[in-house]
Amino acid sequence: MSDQEFLHGAIHGSLLTVISKPHRGYWALLAAAWIWAIWSCAEYWRGNPNYSYGWIVPVLSLTYAARRLTLAKSENIARPTLAVPIWVVVFIGIVAAAMIFGLEFAREQVWHPIIVIWAIAFVPITLTLLACWLAGGRNLLRAELFPILFFLTAVPWPPRFEQPITAGLMQAVAAATAGLLHWFGIPAQTAGGAITLRTGVVGITEACSGMRSLQAGIMFGLAMGEWFLLRPQRRIVLLLIAIALALCTNLIRTLVLSLQAEWNGLSAVEKIHDFTGTLAVSALVFSIWIFARALRQHSDRFEQFRFEKLNTRLRALAEAIPSVLARPASALLIAGIFGIGIAQIVSATIEAQDRTQTTPFFSVREDPSQTRVQLPREVWNELYPTSGEYIRIHHPQFGVGDTFHFFWKPSPWNRFVLVHRPDICMPGIGHPTRSRSIVPGPGRSSILFAFGAATPTLWSCAASGETVTLFRSNISPIKFWGPRLRHQPCISEANAVPPPRS
Repeated sequence: MSDQEFLHGAIHGSLLTVISKPHRGYWALLAAAWIWAIWSCAEYWRGNPNYSYGWIVPVLSLTYAARRLTLAKSENIARPTLAVPIWVVVFIGIVAAAMIFGLEFAREQVWHPIIVIWAIAFVPITLTLLACWLAGGRNLLRAELFPILFFLTAVPWPPRFEQPITAGLMQAVAAATAGLLHWFGIPAQTAGGAITLRTGVVGITEACSGMRSLQAGIMFGLAMGEWFLLRPQRRIVLLLIAIALALCTNLIRTLVLSLQAEWNGLSAVEKIHDFTGTLAVSALVFSIWIFARALRQHSDRFEQFRFEKLNTRLRALAEAIPSVLARPASALLIAGIFGIGIAQIVSATIEAQDRTQTTPFFSVREDPSQTRVQLPREVWNELYPTSGEYIRIHHPQFGVGDTFHFFWKPSPWNRFVLVHRPDICMPGIGHPTRSRSIVPGPGRSSILFAFGAATPTLWSCAASGETVTLFRSNISPIKFWGPRLRHQPCISEANAVPPPRS
């Protein structure tokens, strides 16, 4: 059955007047659930460039759901209902409040709450699909299934699934680019995600790995399949084409940047880096649209979306939902607000008692042996730290070393920065990781990361009272040294212990 035949089929349930007083509680519940899910994902849409496209997904999902509703036909069928006892309503409210409290508290307190966010996203999806089934039975449920599930394209991928794909793409793009450079007669060598040219090394970072294009391509490929109401087989073909186009456009962009570095030097890459990125995304979107339109040429014609029908259908939808569900819906709404509110209060209380760190515990002191270097713009654009320092240290025995000290004010919006760890990023550009824990004294610990032939590096993340690890020696993995700090004259092992709490 084609989508056109499916959408014009009978939908069970009387579509008579919607948003009436008995059903306002259910619609308020749906609105609150969707706002909660969108707010939970918004921190990643704002903070992680890979998901910046997420802001348009709820709009597309709502638009597609409205169009499918206007294209559907109705059939009046009586639906028997049973009254819900008050004790069941109370029980549902208590259980819902406990579950929502647990989800919201975990979202606030867990550093990588991706699984929690997926669970939150399924709350409005489940409630909306339930409303579709109550209003129109199986046919309406099937009609609205794709527009509602389309929201999941904006939910962040779990790091254990996303990071290996990103690392693999970085190495694959580097290898493919080097092969194309050889075809152009340009010598190039690869080491992980790094391409060595005569003018220097071009690194394939997360932004150039193709992951961002891949995720946006999947979303837009699915969106265009729904836009043109393609048949299921054609949608699968379009999705595969979108994935291939995403990888190809990113590869072409990387090749152009590498050629620019070879012909005009590494400094010339920065001049066209952002422009080529914008051009690649624009070409990807336009190409997917062209292929989607071509696949639609042999499809059946479908009725165009008409706004005048939307108001009538919306008014006609909720009456089919049993009015006896008004009290359970109101109980769920109150329980949700109560659970989220209590979770926020508990989280704020815990943070107040922990004296959450809002400023750096230390900063680098001015010294003749320490030179302050300006951080590159791309570092700020990628990491968005609250503050940052780049110090070049000159030591008479150990030589020259670079120290980076970044500080992010603790916030749910800043959780994504933990992805930019050396043990995650360095292997992607050709440096395999070996780590070893070092405990120089009570209450102090460090982790030594050795990235292949690169200089051994000490690194750790500190948050509100944890030990801070700073720097390493570029000569020996046993003798550590680092910058002079303002709150203590010198550090011998590159460990800075936070000042004692008063």
